[in-house]
Amino acid sequence: MMPDPRPEDDDAAPLIWRSFTLRLALAAIPLWLTTFVLISNVGWPIKLVVALALGVSAAQPVNGLLLVAIVAPLGQVIAPLIGATNFRISEVVVLAFLAGWLLRASTDRRGPRVAAGASGWLLATAIVASMAGSAWQLARYPGALSGAFDQIAHMYFFVGDRIGVVDGARLLEGIGLAAATVMLFRKRPSLSITLPAALSASAAAAALSSVLLWQKIGSPEALERQRLIGYRVSGHVPDVNAAGSYFAMIACLALGMAWRERAYRRAIWLGLAGASGVGLWFSESRSALGAATVVVAGAVMWVATNRLGLRARAVTLAVVVIALLGGAFVRARFLETDPTYRGSGFREQFTRTSLRMIAARPLFGAGEGHYYQTSPLFLSPRLAWTYGAENAHNFFLQLGGELGLVGLGLFVIWLAAPIVRAGRALVQASDVRLLGTAGGVMVFLITCVTGHPFLLGEVAYPFWLQFGLMTALAGSTLLNAAPIVGATVRPGTPRASHLLTAAAAIAILLVSPAATAKVDVTPPSSPAVDGFYGWETLEDGTRYRWTGLFASLFVPADVTRVEIPIRLPTASRSIAPMGVEVMTSGAYRGRTLVDTTWTLVHVDLPPAAPPMQFKRIDLKLDRVWQPALYTAGSAEMRFVGVQVGELRLSR
Repeated sequence: MMPDPRPEDDDAAPLIWRSFTLRLALAAIPLWLTTFVLISNVGWPIKLVVALALGVSAAQPVNGLLLVAIVAPLGQVIAPLIGATNFRISEVVVLAFLAGWLLRASTDRRGPRVAAGASGWLLATAIVASMAGSAWQLARYPGALSGAFDQIAHMYFFVGDRIGVVDGARLLEGIGLAAATVMLFRKRPSLSITLPAALSASAAAAALSSVLLWQKIGSPEALERQRLIGYRVSGHVPDVNAAGSYFAMIACLALGMAWRERAYRRAIWLGLAGASGVGLWFSESRSALGAATVVVAGAVMWVATNRLGLRARAVTLAVVVIALLGGAFVRARFLETDPTYRGSGFREQFTRTSLRMIAARPLFGAGEGHYYQTSPLFLSPRLAWTYGAENAHNFFLQLGGELGLVGLGLFVIWLAAPIVRAGRALVQASDVRLLGTAGGVMVFLITCVTGHPFLLGEVAYPFWLQFGLMTALAGSTLLNAAPIVGATVRPGTPRASHLLTAAAAIAILLVSPAATAKVDVTPPSSPAVDGFYGWETLEDGTRYRWTGLFASLFVPADVTRVEIPIRLPTASRSIAPMGVEVMTSGAYRGRTLVDTTWTLVHVDLPPAAPPMQFKRIDLKLDRVWQPALYTAGSAEMRFVGVQVGELRLSR
């Protein structure tokens, strides 16, 4: 369900979302997927969960929302318990709620509304258009599109897909959850207490799963995952950094509620906040801990300076935040000088990778959900060797790479407008409940600069619920603070805004699919991507390039075998022979020793999945050296590895 773009003071115009036709259209896909689970050949426990979520949501949408808040974060904990490992329990519960709510919602009342609703509609349009472009792109390959649709139809809740439907749906479902929270808040203001309680209780259960996993109690999959991760623990999701973002967000929410309450209720909320703190501590997420520290300190200062003027409060808060950020910067610089810590350098390389991807498709991106599979074309040689393919480690840049600057801009507007509204509300009235809710939202978004928690439904869905709650609380505060006057509506203004939104949506639907469907994405010709110096020529006419410590070769997707001529033009015992290791598609292909004679390294390449146009071959050398120090008459002072000649390709 998308937000209502109607102005808050427009009482005469009918609510768009009340339209039965529109509600039925929006409910069609979630209802179809929910019904498919109920009639398909899956275990009865899954059907029971889905039927319960659908029935509760259709009968009492508010209770359905609370059920989502409790169950969605624990999907990967519940799934093994009911024999549904790898089944996306969280998503099917969210879809069942959206279907039941849309079919049931027929009345409304005045109250807070979704901010920047038009941006939500346009963002949804951009996501759908991007998926259409990806499908159009696959249609060029015989059998690829039909295979993708067949996988979606029969395995949707188990695996991903090449069109980006799963990733796009997660964002659309999040927008729908945020809008549903605001709309249901208008009917049931008690959600301001019950929804935080449900979210905090679920987080406490998630933290308990981490404690149990720490004690070697959990599903076989979780225990194996923990063995590979090591000292960091997350029981309810595999990504420990995303878990940290989630726990930090909920801890801020619970602290805000505790600050507002008294006596035993405060103790309960503090206990729930402490449970989330335990989960955060086990995750050992530096970004989440740092963001939570800055936000909580800022919130404390904001409340402590309540009696000061607005300007004095702003200055005091700025000093505290700058001091904390300065300390974080000093620590980051210290870590960069630590030879055992590689995180900062890799973060910079990930950022540059994302910027290269955005530059290749600036407006509409490479396609929703396509960052990971497209990343080998843009990764630095060292990242390619280490990861093969990887996400951006910055969700905003990842979204920019997938949906382009248009999609990223709409996403930022969709997030920023409610945050600005919350800031206005906090200036109007000192509501610690809103402060904690908004603080948690800010913590989560700050961690998105160094991670991608939105890629996990168990973490993303609670965020959208809290985001919707923040929007509703802020809107309610502003409405209560505003003077009661007669509503004034300028004739034609709502219709003009609707027409502009519709025109923008049509433009996106017409242009984005064609732009996304193009297959012209090529790896940039740059040492930052391939790790080679420029071409040179030997006296006999042989062309070659020097490598660095890491280097990468790109060949067309239809190549099945490559012969790589490599030599090391020195016989110095301290350098020769040189070991050259080869990796393709994340698979290790062995090590070859090379010396002063040209050696052919044979590499068989696996098939490339459409629509990839290139295959990447990654090389890693034993060391780099400076030829001028080892070769008589050489003036070459660059740090180089080996010489690589022109490739011999077989198709």
